Amino acid sequence: MRRMSSGTITLIVRTIVTVIFATEMTIAQTSPHGPLKNACSDCHSTESWKELISPIKFNHATTAFPLQGMHSNVSCVQCHTTKRFAGTPSECYSCHSDDFAKALAPNHQLGKFSHDCLSCHTLNGWKPSIFQHAKTNFQLLGAHLSVDCASCHTNNRFAGLPSDCFSCHQKEYTQATSPNHVAAQFSRECLTCHTMNGWSPSTFNHSTTNFTLIGAHATAECSACHRNGKFRGTPADCYSCHQLEYAKTANPNHAAAQFDHNCSSCHTSVRWTPSTFDHGKTNFQLLGAHKTAECSSCHANGQFKGLPTECYPCHQTEFAKVVSPNHVTGQFSQLCLDCHTLTAWKPSTFDHNKTAFALTGAHVAQDCQSCHRNGQFKGIASDCYSCHQVDFSKTATPNHTLAQFSHDCITCHTTVGWKPSTFNHSTTSFPLTGAHLTTDCLFCHKNGQFKGTATDCYSCHQTDFARVTDPNHVSGNFDHNCTVCHTTTAWSPASFDHNRTNFTLTGAHVTVECSRCHTGGKFAGTPTDCYACHQQDYNSSANPAHAIAHYPTACLTCHTTIAWRPSTFDHTPLFPISSGSKHRPGRWTTCQDCHTNPANFKVFSCITCHEHNKTEMDDKHRGRTGYVYESSACYRCHPTGDGD
Repeated sequence: MRRMSSGTITLIVRTIVTVIFATEMTIAQTSPHGPLKNACSDCHSTESWKELISPIKFNHATTAFPLQGMHSNVSCVQCHTTKRFAGTPSECYSCHSDDFAKALAPNHQLGKFSHDCLSCHTLNGWKPSIFQHAKTNFQLLGAHLSVDCASCHTNNRFAGLPSDCFSCHQKEYTQATSPNHVAAQFSRECLTCHTMNGWSPSTFNHSTTNFTLIGAHATAECSACHRNGKFRGTPADCYSCHQLEYAKTANPNHAAAQFDHNCSSCHTSVRWTPSTFDHGKTNFQLLGAHKTAECSSCHANGQFKGLPTECYPCHQTEFAKVVSPNHVTGQFSQLCLDCHTLTAWKPSTFDHNKTAFALTGAHVAQDCQSCHRNGQFKGIASDCYSCHQVDFSKTATPNHTLAQFSHDCITCHTTVGWKPSTFNHSTTSFPLTGAHLTTDCLFCHKNGQFKGTATDCYSCHQTDFARVTDPNHVSGNFDHNCTVCHTTTAWSPASFDHNRTNFTLTGAHVTVECSRCHTGGKFAGTPTDCYACHQQDYNSSANPAHAIAHYPTACLTCHTTIAWRPSTFDHTPLFPISSGSKHRPGRWTTCQDCHTNPANFKVFSCITCHEHNKTEMDDKHRGRTGYVYESSACYRCHPTGDGD
């Protein structure tokens, strides 16, 4: 074995010492109290581990459990029973389970109290202890605030206690005699009548029932209505309680009058008197004088039910006594309201408009006796003549009787007065128009004759007809119906609608004087053909000479009613010479080109314009049956002028 050098030995020793020191240091830094971050010197002295410094420098507020109250003065080892401090539970029960188990007043275990000591205790000490009853489902109010817990929580029972009144106060409920709660079957909800301050004074909100207390009922003793301790099923109608008062009432006698058992119909809940009755709810509303009339005035002998509502049954005596006018002899209606009001008998009125004869005009101010003589009201005629026959007979301008005028005065007169009078002639067969509107009646109705007056013009205007000379109506045999030419406004200007005849005026005839056609004042039987008036024009025509050429006398064949010229003649049906034909204008100039005999247009010549050589024409027509060299033969074969 080689001998180590002194340097090597020194190195080995140093290494061993370092390892040993490091090991000791590691062992020394592992705290028995757990992983605390505090220095040992915060609690221990340098003399010994068991010697603690005072005061300890450890700040418990940096942990999850700050020291407060009694915990501030407690020795650490009282809570930290082992050397390991970290992880010590912070809830009360962990340290104080022994105190919880030993508590007997009240017994926490039997009462199943919460392990959360702070529910009742503070950190300053176990006593005095408090409990927030408001955090339960039964808040302490009134007398409950000063009651000892054991009064309600008997036999250390706290959890699961009922919160309703009856569970605790069943004894008080059953012992109550004024009133007897059991017999009256009162509600077990004590708060219905009582408060938490005490059993009395007690109240009951009657408004929660079907009978609210108002008026005198509000101050009545309960026993006044709830007799023999009966509360449930008490009837709510008045009569059930007040039957005795109803039966005793004599003014008026309710029973005899069969009054309604519903007292509120007349009375209030305040008192019996004063009483009122709403007559408006019956079928007879009180109005006018009825409002102040005594009930007995109508309800005699205490009779209230079944009374009639019409006027006459109550006022029959007044009806019979009236003499101006006498209602009985006048057979007046027994419906008093036809003339009277509910206020008083006078002033009285009668609405005549409800009868068959409405009062208008002068009738409105007339005294009733003027028409209703001898007190007669029923059966009076409503026609004018029945009352005004004397007026009708006395009238002389015009004499109504002689003229046999209608008895219906309204035909000419109004109800305002006899004058001014009017007659609507439009209602007759001769409505007045034009000059007739301002003509005096006597001008047409002579000698007071009105009925049967003729309505034709000639009957009144025969003289006018006979006197007319321009034109003379008589010699001209003019129609007697004046309206054919005249209007009702005046004789002139006169007009005649020639269109109503068999000769309508057109063209130049419209402006021609009547005498040009109707010569010698002759109108009837005037011929309507042209030639009858225009024979001279026909005979004097020279180009062409109509008479010589034997033209037809129907002028309209060539002429119009506007003028003689221009004249036209449709040659096509005889021989086409119009535009487009072979013989169109341009190939001829005048009619004489073809009609070589001006005295006879039936004579014509084809040869004048066509082939003049008979020999050549004969050659061209060789073998043609019926060929003759003359114009009439040409026309027979060529009626339209065609070559074939």
